[in-house]
Amino acid sequence: MQWFSFLLSLSALVGIVSAAQDNNGKTIVQIVYDYDPNRVAAAVAGSLYLLCSVCLFARAVSNRAWWALCLPLGSMNMAMGFFIRIVLPNNPDSSMLFLSQQLLILLSPAAFLAFNYLLYGQFVADCLDPSYSRIPPRKAATWFVISNLVSSLIQTVGGGLQTSKSVSTDKLGVNMVLAGLAIQTIPFALFIFLCLHVYKHIRADGISLSSETWGPIVPALLFSSATIMLRCNYRITEYIQGSGGYLMTHELWLYLLDALPLFIGIIVYIPFWPSKYLVVKTDLPMSNF
Repeated sequence: MQWFSFLLSLSALVGIVSAAQDNNGKTIVQIVYDYDPNRVAAAVAGSLYLLCSVCLFARAVSNRAWWALCLPLGSMNMAMGFFIRIVLPNNPDSSMLFLSQQLLILLSPAAFLAFNYLLYGQFVADCLDPSYSRIPPRKAATWFVISNLVSSLIQTVGGGLQTSKSVSTDKLGVNMVLAGLAIQTIPFALFIFLCLHVYKHIRADGISLSSETWGPIVPALLFSSATIMLRCNYRITEYIQGSGGYLMTHELWLYLLDALPLFIGIIVYIPFWPSKYLVVKTDLPMSNF
């Protein structure tokens, strides 16, 4: 899904970038970031995400959890995005390099959301009972994944337009990315509400998580979703400020509020791989909600 939207924009937007108007001789990196990406930070982040993707890929393959491959693939794309940032200071006006790292880092987290959506659908349907969810769990997972895809496509086009040296085109790109982030974040907030609703049902029915094989899934899913939501809020705030805003022009926050929360949110699945805990439901008390 991520590579589809990435390749779609890459082929469609190169023409826009090459035809962009000049802006007082400034490079693309200067216009959008107003700083040179830190090579060491990018190398460290890329290496950590690459290592994480290898571990998650091994988990998915060993358990034949093919539905879960979106998680290691998303982590690998993040790694590639940060590795491209290493060479970006030497090519600050390369629209191809800028667009590649921008979209890989911006869009890859959608794969993490998709993983949580799919996990929710399987967990509630297989380990609990559909009555625990306000929306039929598998349908909810499908709807959320579709909204995730739509938001990714909008962010893709917006991210490409940001490489333009035309002020008006750049502003349009920022607004499109912001719209895409909103379409991604609002359904995700609803998803977290559904997760909390399920947890409330479990507690109300007197079910102890520690006594159930599937127990670790609940805190892992909630923890992962919380860290991803932190990143979503950061990105929305960043794009509300727009080009030249404080968050977009200070690289530190990219790592503290984007790369780090997302990394923490996915490494939790390395020790607590869901396939270990997704078991066929036993006799559970019917929820009274």
